[in-house]
Amino acid sequence: MASEAWISVISLQMPHLMPYLGGTLGIAIRRGEISGLRDFLLQIRPNLHHNNTHGNSMVNKFWEHTFQCSIAPRPEGWVEAGGELCTGLEVIENVETEFLDVSNIRLEYNVYKAVYALAYALDDILQCEPGRGPFSNNTCAHLQRLEPWQVRYQFTYNS
Repeated sequence: MASEAWISVISLQMPHLMPYLGGTLGIAIRRGEISGLRDFLLQIRPNLHHNNTHGNSMVNKFWEHTFQCSIAPRPEGWVEAGGELCTGLEVIENVETEFLDVSNIRLEYNVYKAVYALAYALDDILQCEPGRGPFSNNTCAHLQRLEPWQVRYQFTYNS
């Protein structure tokens, strides 16, 4: 029995490894596709008008690392040492990085599904008509006084 890495890595699925790995039961998290995710990621740009302590610093740091450039505030001597300044116009489509590879997302896909399930459960709670609710005396849950078991009920009721 092995983790998902054993079952999902192509390089381990070689004939010469079969005497050792053949018959291994691999347990993998379901893979899926998040429609529009890659296009969304390709549209992200750094915020050049704030330093890294404001705005979206994670995107700025990703941008600096990916393109080996600097966004304000620039390290002392950066330009003099030949360092490039980020323009925000760098072409991200031409970059091969694991952060843009959406072909084998497993954990992210399951988080995506969980967020959608929660959103649908909350929407169902909001759409409940008094007198036609799923709880005792046909009552509805109230968002302001929502109990965890009421959300869990919506998950199990709709699945």
